[in-house]
Amino acid sequence: MAISDDDVQKIKDATDIVNVVSQYVTLKKVGMRWAGLCPFHTEKTGSFSVNAEEGFFYCFGCQKSGDVIQFIREIEQLDFVESVEWLAEKAGIVIEYTNVSDASAHKEKKLVSELLTRSAQFFNERLLSSPDAGKARAYLRNRGFTRETVEAFQIGYAPMQSGALRAFLGTDATKMEAAGLGYPGGGSFFRDRLMFPISEPNGQVIGFGGRMLPEGQPPKYKNSPQSKIYDKSKVLYGLNFAKKEIVASGQIIVCEGYTDVIGCAKAGVPRAVATCGTALTEQHMKLMTRFAKKIVLAFDADGAGQAAADRFYAWEKSYEVEVFVAQLPSGSDPGQMAEENPEALVGAIEAARPFLEHRIARVLQSIDLATAEGRARAADMAAQIISEHPNDLVRDQYVVEFADNLKVSIEILRKLVLKYFQEGRKRGDATKDAEVHDYEAGFSKELGPISSAERNLLCAVVHAPEAVKQLTIKEMFNSELASLAFDLLCKEDWKKHLDSENEQLVALVQRLSVERIEADPIELLSRVLDPIIDRWQMELVYDVTDIERLRVNEPLVKWLSERQEEMHLEETRFTAVQAITSWLKSVN
Repeated sequence: MAISDDDVQKIKDATDIVNVVSQYVTLKKVGMRWAGLCPFHTEKTGSFSVNAEEGFFYCFGCQKSGDVIQFIREIEQLDFVESVEWLAEKAGIVIEYTNVSDASAHKEKKLVSELLTRSAQFFNERLLSSPDAGKARAYLRNRGFTRETVEAFQIGYAPMQSGALRAFLGTDATKMEAAGLGYPGGGSFFRDRLMFPISEPNGQVIGFGGRMLPEGQPPKYKNSPQSKIYDKSKVLYGLNFAKKEIVASGQIIVCEGYTDVIGCAKAGVPRAVATCGTALTEQHMKLMTRFAKKIVLAFDADGAGQAAADRFYAWEKSYEVEVFVAQLPSGSDPGQMAEENPEALVGAIEAARPFLEHRIARVLQSIDLATAEGRARAADMAAQIISEHPNDLVRDQYVVEFADNLKVSIEILRKLVLKYFQEGRKRGDATKDAEVHDYEAGFSKELGPISSAERNLLCAVVHAPEAVKQLTIKEMFNSELASLAFDLLCKEDWKKHLDSENEQLVALVQRLSVERIEADPIELLSRVLDPIIDRWQMELVYDVTDIERLRVNEPLVKWLSERQEEMHLEETRFTAVQAITSWLKSVN
């Protein structure tokens, strides 16, 4: 996107650099210049200087310097065009883009953004004052949310009335759909939900996450659909709130949900972000490394298995980052811990382990190290995990560390690691030359994506077939690779068939055979069933234009919603999963 040099100069001329910098730094007049503590590095004596007349800044400590555009680029972590647009908006200047299509795209984005910003205000005001939001306010109070928290994070409530938002905005159905706020027929996309605005790092609202209220209509979480300005693979919730603390600390905490981010802030670690219903992507990594080089995963990182390892190790090298994993208690999440024991949450984040160390430690926890046989098994499994790291020096460091812990000789463990490393290279599934393996693609882009839910269910089929095999059907798997793996695992004595199968399939099944089941097998089934039920509900409700057909589908929609709710409760999970599985078998 190109901006004319004339417009850039006009914006610089119209902007007082002292006023801009003063929003971030306390400045004092010293002779002909202004001085203060540098916002880009820690210091006790001010070495940061601003020259108002010339329009530039300079730090004698870290040597950062530049004009007002460069300052905004550094402090807000924006690119050049984003910085110019940021300053233009503050100065009330309309930018003329040199490319017609760029100008059109910018205009469209601005209109959509305005709708989303006004929608965020509408939802927030509705939550704070409207009688129909009483249950939403009660739910937040029970979760320990104060009015200050609601206002700080702009949390809102989407009313049940389908046309309320559209009436407030005074716009048509086409624009509502373009903004991800409505359906083609004019109905609201979000109804009777807590609303969490999702913003770009500069604070511009680009979408929403809607959370189901108790006794509400599933799914539990509903995000804005993909649009020209909202792409969940590139967006991190909460970055606009946390970026200053992230930059100051050099650390970014990655959670799974909106309430986890808010919980971290309440607990005193306001440097958390969350993915918007998707796995971490390389685009997320690129975005995060603009702000920090230490990444702490505050969720269960085991579900990703080897695919995650390939991904993180490659990213660690490519982006010069360190990936750590917070040691959260089993079954806990940051949001819950912030309510019940905030000190424990802070401690878990502070005690975060490097990703590789975390993986090894989790394996060792499951093995009895009191016996020689247990230590031998542990050494073998640790060697497999260590062998997956592409860096020779890192592998050897872990060999030295864990050989002592496992009471085996360094040489024996080193030979084991080398053996598995060489085997991995021969199979083509080691991270040779730091090749990035796409997480969503599992082991191969050729066979299509495999989700962590599908992978975990397959792991349960391997290790707990008596619990899940009869309840699992092929139609539960979207991925071709996962579907092929399930076919293989359904064969009698399936290990004998491995030699005749695709290499990628063999690699997947072999890894599944040494991985741990990350949760109760029936719970894993429910995770796979959740999106399947959502798709059916979408087809039964939103893809139907005939009102009579909607009436016919209504009992089934209600039944699916009830079973889905029961799936999320431990005491009713098994019977609900059983019922939904039986129904799926009947319709497939």
